[in-house]
Amino acid sequence: MNYTRSAIEQREFERIFDTSTQTLRNKLGISDPKTLEQVERQVTRRAAQSPLPSTGQAMTYDGFKAIHAHLFGDIYAWAGQERKYTTGRGPAPFAPPKQISSWMEKQFTALRKEGFLQGLPKGEFAKRAAHYVNEINAVHPFVDGNGRAQRMWLRVLADRNGLEFRLGSKDREVWNKASMIGFNSTNKPMADLITANLRERGKSQSQEKTSLQRKAGRAAKNYREQAEPDKNPERER
Repeated sequence: MNYTRSAIEQREFERIFDTSTQTLRNKLGISDPKTLEQVERQVTRRAAQSPLPSTGQAMTYDGFKAIHAHLFGDIYAWAGQERKYTTGRGPAPFAPPKQISSWMEKQFTALRKEGFLQGLPKGEFAKRAAHYVNEINAVHPFVDGNGRAQRMWLRVLADRNGLEFRLGSKDREVWNKASMIGFNSTNKPMADLITANLRERGKSQSQEKTSLQRKAGRAAKNYREQAEPDKNPERER
């Protein structure tokens, strides 16, 4: 998908993305898209399992950027830095670069005013968390890896509230569908998915998880989306 970009934005895009190999320029010198995707997922999986630095624990925009840097810093020089060119999903663009910082700060200010969702019942926590996840996704502050940064951030937010949030590999497709629906219409599928994968710290998950996962999947399937996720390196990941 081609998006309207200024000359400055286009130069920034070409600095980040190698059009000759169709890959994001990376620290590892990988020029094959499939190889890069495989290695990237291995590296970020290890990073996600390693301790998050204290900077990434802060419920601020800087903390969110630190999470992204933690996940992708071994691969990309721009990890943790704001996107500087226009991109989007299908025909709908994400926030223009000039609006990213102010909109992200607005989300974290609102979250702080809500007391970081502390003291809410699990279902209400999931609803409000889904709201913020979808707002952040609509901004899409980074070139790539926004979804993975959101999921790790959600783990931090849940932990602050005495909860554990975990997604398995089988949940990724449901997350992407819920994310796409949240971008276009409603937060409900994302809220259902979050609820299904939340548990009180130290307690086992009940059969509610399976039930709510099915509900989230059905909700995602029932919504008719006009735009499919991009199949190029500007896709939602």
